[in-house]
Amino acid sequence: MKRVLALLLIYISLFAQSQLLSPIPVPTTILIDLDPTVYDDAMLEEALAEGEIFTFLAKSKQTENSELALLRQTYSALFNLKEKIYGGGVFSIAFIVSPKMIGKYAASTTNSALAYLLNRGIPFEMELYTIADESNQTLRETLEKISANSYNLVVAPITQKGADYLCHQFLPTKFYIPTLHSNRTTCSNKLISFGGIDYNRQIETLSYLVESNATTITVSDRSALSTMLSETVYNYVDVNDSILLGQNGYYKEIILQHEDLNQSTIFLNTPVVKSSLFLSQVTLADFQPLLVLSTQINYSPLLLTLTQYHDRENMVLASSIGSMDPFLTENISLIGQDIRFNWLNYATVVGIDYFFGMDMGAHRLGKEMFTDHSLEYEVRLFEAGLYRFVPKEIPFPQEEIIEPYEEEEGPEPYAPISQADISE
Repeated sequence: MKRVLALLLIYISLFAQSQLLSPIPVPTTILIDLDPTVYDDAMLEEALAEGEIFTFLAKSKQTENSELALLRQTYSALFNLKEKIYGGGVFSIAFIVSPKMIGKYAASTTNSALAYLLNRGIPFEMELYTIADESNQTLRETLEKISANSYNLVVAPITQKGADYLCHQFLPTKFYIPTLHSNRTTCSNKLISFGGIDYNRQIETLSYLVESNATTITVSDRSALSTMLSETVYNYVDVNDSILLGQNGYYKEIILQHEDLNQSTIFLNTPVVKSSLFLSQVTLADFQPLLVLSTQINYSPLLLTLTQYHDRENMVLASSIGSMDPFLTENISLIGQDIRFNWLNYATVVGIDYFFGMDMGAHRLGKEMFTDHSLEYEVRLFEAGLYRFVPKEIPFPQEEIIEPYEEEEGPEPYAPISQADISE
């Protein structure tokens, strides 16, 4: 009996199915382009029409047509395409960062970029230029050092002051500034591209939610970003009142001085910790806003942690962070960085992904494209739900209702003109 049982166990083990993932890697397609012919968009479309998919993939590396670029990305993913890179095959990138000016973002942006490049699995060189400040002399000396080397791209997460200086300089290669949108500075330097959030579009989208007769209040502090956001609100809605928060975190007194907060629409333009304190103290004052609107500045899981659901029950936020390759997102999170909610890390990675794809002929992991040298992000709305941010449909902008014109009684407006009328 024991012998029969042993044989039965051996038989079962031989035909049992394992639930573990196979260690065998997924097959990849390597595409080597040896044809020197340059294809324009018309030739690429013709290749697709003829079913020449691999010709299209080989020749569409530099296309700026968004539809063709999307098709290239789709086919690359379908065939798990790995392209053989010739002419050096090393992507060289430099970073200009000032921990004094951008704080913790100096480390988070560079670490996110490093994780992205490691994820692409291609030889690369990355060099860091740490600067003490953004003075003209400091930036001039840094540019001299950069000019002595050859880089595919220089990433500079700097402030508006530094960007204004770079815009008027002769640059040795392409520069990418992920901290600013092009509408924040006047720059005609064709070698500079921007990747910052377009707060104007976010506020405009949020303004679609505001009722025409609503009591609208802006809340800000003395920071440059907060002030800019509140000033921008005035361009899209009629603002009835404004509140300026101090630094001590105790806002009950100023809240009680603004009874119009109750049943109002609030544009909350302060950072997440200050916003959370303000919302909780509005609840303590027994005020209930009809609507609390905010931009990317408060799109953070920290908001859900620091506030009770009742504090944020009527809160809607705008975000421009899109979806990225899930494997890349997880790999970046493994080194303690985040591109799901940290917009600067996201903008840094998306911008590098764009230039990496253009220079190295590789498929992209992101979807955003450049328009007038600035990344174009889709604005999405979210409700601050019980445990997460819940997507919300963007309403159509409210248009002014035009009353139909009522004509007074009289002769027919298009009555035929007689010869007698003309002679008179």
